[in-house]
Order: sequence, then structure tokens, then C-alpha cells
Amino acid sequence: MLKSKVLLPSDGSDNSLKAAGYAARLMKTNADMKLSVLVVVPESSGFEKIDQAMEDKGSEIMKKTAAVFSDDGLKVEKYIEKGDPATVIIQYAERGGYDHIIMGSRGVSELRGASIGSVSHKVIHLANCRVTLVK
Repeated sequence: MLKSKVLLPSDGSDNSLKAAGYAARLMKTNADMKLSVLVVVPESSGFEKIDQAMEDKGSEIMKKTAAVFSDDGLKVEKYIEKGDPATVIIQYAERGGYDHIIMGSRGVSELRGASIGSVSHKVIHLANCRVTLVK
């Protein structure tokens, strides 16, 4: 199998968790695959309670997504970043040398209440690596 470094952005939506399941199945067949889960939360709002709620939600999403892997005994790296989801995903993939992004095709983001369809659309068109969408 090919060595690969995979980035899995997650917003906690059903499609995002389906993408995590797909990535977990790939990991089981490719011992050389390294996977990082990335949750992107909004930038600071300037209101402490709102910011804390967003950070708590990001942690909850990370826990739910990481459980897909830990339940199967798979180890993943976990990162929570702040900013615009599409921009952060693309920049994170480039900086980290990822050769593959696996993400949900669309869904309602638990963090932003917006469709991830526009995020996945931007990632497909702007990422410099392979992108797999799962629905």
C-alpha cells in the first residue's frame, strides 16, 4: 500500500461522520496511512461565553469523530483550529504536507448552521492534493 498522510475535516454532521467511517476502513487496510482529524471553530467573537460555547462544541465534535477511530483501535492525531473552514482546511493541508483530504460532501454544520457544501466545493477547487467526498 501507499504511504499516505490524510486530513479528515469534521463538523460533526452525518456526512462528516460517514467520511470518518470511510477513512477508518481505509486505515484498516493500509497500515502506513497516517490520519489527522481537524475541527475548525469560528474566530473569536469578542464575547467570552460565545467563544467558550464554540470551543466546547468543537471539543464535542472532536470527541465524537475520534470515537469512530478509537472504537476500532485506530490512532489519529487531533487538531482544533479557528477560522473560516475552507481556508483553514486548505492551508492546513498544504502546511502539513497532506496528500489526501477526506471529508463529507455536505451537511448541516453543528458549529455554523451552514451547509458544508460550499466548504467542500471550495476545498475541491483550491486544494493541491487529492480530495475524496463522502455522502
